[in-house]
This record gives sequence, C-alpha cells and structure tokens, in this order.
Amino acid sequence: MSLITYLTRIHFADRVLEDALSAEMERHGLRHLLVISDRDAAHGDGLDRLHAALPCQTRTASHFAGDIAPDLDLARALELLEQEGCDGIIGFGGLAALNLARTAASDRVPVITIPTCTDTVGLGPIDPGLSARPGRKAALPVAILCDATLTTSADPEATAAAGMDTLCQCLECFLGTAFNPPADGMALDGLRRAALSLETAVQDGRDLSARRELLAAALNAGLASEKGHGGIAAAAHGLEAIARSRRGILHGALLPEVLAFNAPAVHDRLGLVRMVLGLPADADPGERLVALAQRIGLPRRLSDIGIEEHMLSRAAQGAAADPANRTNPRHATGRDYERIMRAVL
Repeated sequence: MSLITYLTRIHFADRVLEDALSAEMERHGLRHLLVISDRDAAHGDGLDRLHAALPCQTRTASHFAGDIAPDLDLARALELLEQEGCDGIIGFGGLAALNLARTAASDRVPVITIPTCTDTVGLGPIDPGLSARPGRKAALPVAILCDATLTTSADPEATAAAGMDTLCQCLECFLGTAFNPPADGMALDGLRRAALSLETAVQDGRDLSARRELLAAALNAGLASEKGHGGIAAAAHGLEAIARSRRGILHGALLPEVLAFNAPAVHDRLGLVRMVLGLPADADPGERLVALAQRIGLPRRLSDIGIEEHMLSRAAQGAAADPANRTNPRHATGRDYERIMRAVL
C-alpha cells in the first residue's frame, strides 16, 4: 500500500478500500456516516465493498447525488446530515458525488473521498452551481482512497468522458501562464499517463494497468489544479449547464479551437507537450488529441449531442463568467467563446 501525504492523506493501491478505510475512520473518530454516491457508483460491486469495509458498529445514512439541480441537491444532503446527526461524510463515485460530499462537509464534519471514475479524486475546483452557494466552500478531504479496482465497472462512454476530462485538466494546468513549477511537473506527468492509457481503458475496461494509470493521471490533475484550468473547461461548463451533458463529453470537440485561440500565448510551452506525447517537433498536439477523442467515441461536433445554435450565446456568457476562464492563457470574452462554439457546432 502506498501513502502520499501531499495536501492530504492519499492512499493509492489496488484494494486499498479494504486496507485503509477503517483505519482512516478511526483516525478521525468517525462512527456515523453520510454516504453520498451517484450513478458512477451504481455499476459493479463498489457500494457492496464499501459497506463491507466499514467497521461493524458504523451507522450510515445515504444520499444519491446528481439527479436534481446542484443547489437543491446540496440542501437535501445538508438536511439529511443534520437529521441523522452524522459525524462524517464519504463521497463515493464520480464527479457529482465527490463534489457534493466536499461541499456538504465542514470543519466539524470531515469528508473522505473514494473515486470510482476518473474525472476527479476529490481535489480541485467544483461545480460553480455548488461553489456559488453563500457560506459554503469545498472542503479538502481528510483522506482520499484511490483504488483502481473500483473503476473497472465504468462503461466505455463514462470512461472516455472522464478520461478526456482528466487529460484536458492536465493540459490546461500546464499551459496556464502562472508560475508554478511543481504543478507543471504533475500536470505533464498526468498528461502523459492519460494519453498513453485512455484508449486502452475504453477498449478493455478490465485492463487494470490502464485503469491504474488513468486514476494516477486524475490524481495528478487534482494535485496540479491549484494552478487553475482554462478555456476548454470554461466552455464545457457553459455548454453542460444548458445541455446537461456529462463532464468531458464535449472536450474533444472544443479542444482544437481553444488551443488555436490560446496559441499566441502558449507557443513556448507546446514543445514540452509534444515531448510527453511523443510527437515530432513540427507536429500539432491538438490534432493528436482530437484524433484520440474520436477513436474513443467522443462527439466531433456540439450538434452531435443535440446542442443548437440558439443555445450558444447563453453558454458563451456562462463560459466567460466561469472561474476557469480567469486562468486561461489569453483573456477570452463571451464573443470569443461564442465564436469558438460556432466553429465546432
């Protein structure tokens, strides 16, 4: 078992759920848990393994995240937390569960995150709809359990979207112009791992080596996220709020236009991107990553998932106001985002 103590306590090993959960609960004095899960936790035997790994005297209450608006989801989770008198939270599943668990947690009620998908491990920015609630901010988990065996039940579509989300988080963290060498190193390593393992994980979900590499890339993305994200994340957030699509589905379609927009500000950084992707000096990293997105079945155009022209103006304004836009290498306005979206409609 491997324990990483950077930012928080991170256990990374196969079957670490069974090895580390009870010890972390004892460490933080947790006896009565609110377990927040989502649709990414519903596949396979992950929830059964979670409950089997809990100490026998543990009491639990459950909340399913992601089926209602984020602010209402948070209100219901907080109400259940209060009614049950829970002393801790476990976020178990994908983005919806882990983000909600972090937002419902507090100094008095700590959270442990356990990802079953690779769009987040419980670090980094959260859904603007949750973070905008007055008086609430996302808590840093007291422990994160990264167990690749929990991710093997994710279907190819979920694996592709979550993996491309992780890949683009790493790419945008590295391309950001803030001076942060440690984050740059983690982002580049995550980009390399995601680019090498994503297609294999989509084609063969039982390939544990590929799943492990993709989960490591997600951890890198979370640890590097202090540097901020960029235009791909901002544009995707704006469109997802309207189309209610899964995070990561649109990243492959948006990637070439956002990279082209940012090129004047990141030209000197693309050489290292080419190096970790194993590309020649004159190759276009955007073309390589778009080809990868298409091979794993992600949409080529926004219209492929039902997005229509009349939706773009509102989505573009949302992108311009998104926190990820603040760290984009070039200042991008709502008009810039609308032009980018129209180009890939």
